[in-house]
Amino acid sequence: MKSVIKFGLFFILPMIMVILWIGGIFSDRIPPGYAEEQPKIITGVKIDVIKPTKIKETYKLEGYTTSKETAKVATKLMGKVLDVKVNEGDFVKKGQLLAVIDISDIKAKEKEALAGLEELSKAREEALAGREAVLAQISFLEKTYNRMKTLYEENALPRQKLDEIEMKLNTAKAKLKQVEAKLKQLDAKEKQVKAKLKQVKIMESYGYIKAPFNGYVIKKMANVGDMANPGMPLFVVGNTKLQFIANVDVKYIDKVDVGDILNIKIDATGRTYKAKVVEKNNNADPANNSFSIRATIQNPEGLGIGFYGKTYITIDESEKLLIPKTAIKRWNQVEGVFLVSPDGILRFKPVKLGEKYGDKYEVKSGIVAGERIVVDGVEKACDGCKVRL
Repeated sequence: MKSVIKFGLFFILPMIMVILWIGGIFSDRIPPGYAEEQPKIITGVKIDVIKPTKIKETYKLEGYTTSKETAKVATKLMGKVLDVKVNEGDFVKKGQLLAVIDISDIKAKEKEALAGLEELSKAREEALAGREAVLAQISFLEKTYNRMKTLYEENALPRQKLDEIEMKLNTAKAKLKQVEAKLKQLDAKEKQVKAKLKQVKIMESYGYIKAPFNGYVIKKMANVGDMANPGMPLFVVGNTKLQFIANVDVKYIDKVDVGDILNIKIDATGRTYKAKVVEKNNNADPANNSFSIRATIQNPEGLGIGFYGKTYITIDESEKLLIPKTAIKRWNQVEGVFLVSPDGILRFKPVKLGEKYGDKYEVKSGIVAGERIVVDGVEKACDGCKVRL
């Protein structure tokens, strides 16, 4: 009996006490219901109030650089192109040689004319020598005639002798007239040959194609071996006064006008140039429903012909809700932001984004002006978290 009592006191009773303790009989009981979960506290995020921002709506103009004035350089004679000295895009100075045309046939004419001048020069020398001889003869005969006439008047000389001298004098004078007539013929012929030679020289110059002014070779249509024809353009050269030409959609015809200053960005140079609109075509091209403008580029150093450029014109101004790129969170293929409630609780809110303006995006729907969102540190934010305000 005693052993049973001992077993109950030292084994059964402790077991009962342990079971009661595990069952919570000795501790305060929690009433039935749900326990309130405390939100996660986060730090290191930046919060800002969304406000409307004035945005200028712009329209992109794309175009290219060209010369204010261009000239088609052609030859006035037919001939084979022997040499081409420049390429498209090259800068050339006024009078610089661009190409050489074969003028061998003109050179032959020049040689012939020079030979003719040489013959005429020799003939002139002979005629002048003959005239000098005749003049000397006339001078001698005139003196002789005057002396013999005096003798004849004194009856010291018969009339026959005087007549003979007079006949010789008249013959010499007639010969002088012939020589002078020949000299005139030689002068006339020399003028003709010199005129022909001058014309040949001019024709020769047509074989050397030169730049009409300082500028750029916009287009090259001549290659070595080609046959050039009179009036056929070989090059198109534009001067250094550069312009930007672009087409503008006709619905924006009142958004750009003569006198406006444009900022032209040239990708090739990485620079932006100011350009003043100097020409506007108010007649639209029905093919592309646009009108053209020309703007003179100021200080175009380092810029050439045919460079692509772009600029923007303001077409409207309105208020938009913009949020920084750092505020956007992509969650399950959905773009959104974290709204901040007055008590600091964060809630993920999907948004519909619009155009990008610099490092910000337009919000078309999802949030309204005056709401607070996390604008930086979104990687630390979570839906339902609480931020210390």
